[in-house]
Amino acid sequence: MSKVVTFGEIMLRLAPQGFLRFSQADNFDVVYGGGESNVAVSLANYGISVDFVTRLPKNDIGECAMMEMRKRGVGVDKIVWGGDRLGIYFLETGAVSRGSKVVYDRAHSSMSDIQPGMVNWEEVFAGAEWFHWTGITPAISQSSADACLEAVKAASKLGLTISTDLNYRAKLWKYGGDREAIMTELTSYCDVI
Repeated sequence: MSKVVTFGEIMLRLAPQGFLRFSQADNFDVVYGGGESNVAVSLANYGISVDFVTRLPKNDIGECAMMEMRKRGVGVDKIVWGGDRLGIYFLETGAVSRGSKVVYDRAHSSMSDIQPGMVNWEEVFAGAEWFHWTGITPAISQSSADACLEAVKAASKLGLTISTDLNYRAKLWKYGGDREAIMTELTSYCDVI
């Protein structure tokens, strides 16, 4: 396989150590990740050439997220810079019969404010064979759904294999988009679901 491109939001995860609850924590472990960035890292671990496309704020935290991908062998030169903040989520890891909890803080993140036209998809897909996105990206905001649609259309036009992980997150579809119509159109371009 020549190259894979993934598209989505990388976020800052803050989690109490071990199995502590949020209310018990006096510090948080920091991890950068997200569905599509995790796929990119996994592919890089298998020696597959992979680029991750996202939008990051041009500040120290955005730079840290980019460096995390780069140090894991993921191509980062197609990242779009702009916006004010990196999305954050808090994870309380469950224990025994207590389930894990996730609290999102990603409103107005750089990726949620991405717009169609910000990414030159023909340039991004040059030399690529496969494009991967997840159902998380269109759930973030209408503009990220529109950018994702722009990406799948460009990938299809260029003959790339397109895959998705539906990865439904009920907590995300808050902007009023018609998730069934949006996902139906996006998945109509997919070869692998």
